[in-house]
Amino acid sequence: MNNIPNLKKLKNLHIPDFHLDEFQKKIYENLHLEFFLKESRVIITPDFNFYLTGKTEDKEILEVEALTNETEFLNLLKKFIIYNLAIYSALLETNSYYIQNNEYLIISRFVHQKSDNYELKIYTINPTELPQNYKDKIYLGRDFVNIHHIKRKYLGMKNIIESLNEQSVKLKKRIREYVPREIFNEAEEEYFSEIGELIREINEIFEQQKELHQISKEKYFQDLMEYNKNFRDIKHILIDIDETLNELEDYLYELNALKASKYLIKFKKDVINYIHYILIKINGRISDYVNEIHFL
Repeated sequence: MNNIPNLKKLKNLHIPDFHLDEFQKKIYENLHLEFFLKESRVIITPDFNFYLTGKTEDKEILEVEALTNETEFLNLLKKFIIYNLAIYSALLETNSYYIQNNEYLIISRFVHQKSDNYELKIYTINPTELPQNYKDKIYLGRDFVNIHHIKRKYLGMKNIIESLNEQSVKLKKRIREYVPREIFNEAEEEYFSEIGELIREINEIFEQQKELHQISKEKYFQDLMEYNKNFRDIKHILIDIDETLNELEDYLYELNALKASKYLIKFKKDVINYIHYILIKINGRISDYVNEIHFL
């Protein structure tokens, strides 16, 4: 549990007050936290008990037991997670059907990236399946957080682009492991080259977007609409990536390369989450703000 001391820096971060709707509130109440151990992982339940997913040293069990007594810190972690998922992600909205069917239980796994940056990998599973069927959990997506900054520069797009590149490379590696060389070469030429080109297009738009980050007072609404257009263009390219991944999935299915397809499905979920994030949380919010649309 090497990351726990670093995560405790979160105590210095001010998380704004925010209102949860009934759906988000139930997720918060059923939120499970997952951390890496030396050879396995530990899942801490909402009532501060825990499950172990595999082989665990006695020393680690003592550390876990001590952590479950730090209820104030663990509740702060959960507040941090739900704030980020509610404000800077559409992951909950995109996967609400699966979450609700699993009695609002999600598992948030902390994966340390660099410095004070973490990736949150989010899963759901029915409560009756824990802990014995932990491996059957459903992957919902990933989010990117920093324990010192609650506000996301460029609305988190830099992290999304980096993840698209990283997951594309990982998927290529997995497919290389499970299919013959000639099939992989064909997939690389037909599909991965296209995905790579589309990601580069997103990065080009993002570089243009960075120039608009300091929106001027003189042409405030004009800049906002340009901001919105650029995000809409990124959304369209993400849709192209999703379509290419669908074609690749069909190709692998015809070859009966099911193991390789498993990793592709996770990548597709990420892409769909990003599309909905831009659609709901960025394009929608900017348009409503510019047009002064209020529900009440």
